[in-house]
Amino acid sequence: MAASSESKDMIVNDGPKKTIEFDCWKGDWGLPSVDVKCLNVLTYAQFAGASLRVHKNRFLWQNLAAAHLPMLHAGEGVVRSDTEAIQYLKETQANLDGDLTDQQRADSLALKALMEEKYLPGLLHAWWVDAKNYVELIRPWYAKALQFPLNYFVPGRLKRAAERRVEVTRGGEHMEAEEITSRVYSDAKECINLLSEKLGDEDFFFGPVPTSLDALIFSYLAPLLRAPLPSNQLQMHLKATDNLCRFCSRILLRYFPDEPQDPGPTSSQKSPTEDPFDDPHKRRNQVLAAVVAMTAMASYAFLSGLVRVQMTDSDGSGIELDYDDGEEGH
Repeated sequence: MAASSESKDMIVNDGPKKTIEFDCWKGDWGLPSVDVKCLNVLTYAQFAGASLRVHKNRFLWQNLAAAHLPMLHAGEGVVRSDTEAIQYLKETQANLDGDLTDQQRADSLALKALMEEKYLPGLLHAWWVDAKNYVELIRPWYAKALQFPLNYFVPGRLKRAAERRVEVTRGGEHMEAEEITSRVYSDAKECINLLSEKLGDEDFFFGPVPTSLDALIFSYLAPLLRAPLPSNQLQMHLKATDNLCRFCSRILLRYFPDEPQDPGPTSSQKSPTEDPFDDPHKRRNQVLAAVVAMTAMASYAFLSGLVRVQMTDSDGSGIELDYDDGEEGH
């Protein structure tokens, strides 16, 4: 698993339509991206035959705060939400929901809301809150996918954001951790059962043709299904629903044939104690990346007024540093 961006761009259905630049997290475990929001946009683009030039893990160091992805370059602007990115693709490429009936549109909205409300907290818990999964798989994966120094603080930042989301939607300060775990997994399993019943024997949720609902459901289910999670209570429940497993496999084989469908052990599994500096060139690259990152942060601080430098003439020498913390009168 490379620690830097992939040098070769993937072209998704590069046809006569105007090509759109798209930045996303890289893939693994037979998936084109391990991030649900990135995977949602990629899947919709494949369903729609959109012309998308995909860059994986590119320029992450430029967003030091959160390494925010997905990022779709829409005309002169940038879209950082998967729902807004898909809306842009609907308007500029193809609208997969154009032929849905009013009832199907209502069902689609209801199921999307259900995924957000019932299923997503369970996925976030399995991914980021479960200590065994986070320590043994998720944190090592993101640490290897990110450049130094981002690999030291971005995984923790993503974990805290997921913990807040789970606590707000399914917990609270008055609930114990075990209660939250039981509740989020119970809700997620209930949602999986409902999806399995809704899909039945169909290829997609509204028949033989995929829609934006199929893209979203696939993007939420596939990472849980394919990741080699050491603590896999929710994963085993999903694997017991044969039609949802076939649904995910069908999309991967039909729309992402270039992704390896029988992934071997990840690099983090092969050598969990691997020395991050065993590559003779890696140390040099990490030092250079650190210098660039520190320079960028210092430049931002000066340009934004967080730090001001002024010469003092009390004794004819010396420099006074004024740190602006945004509060007046202190």
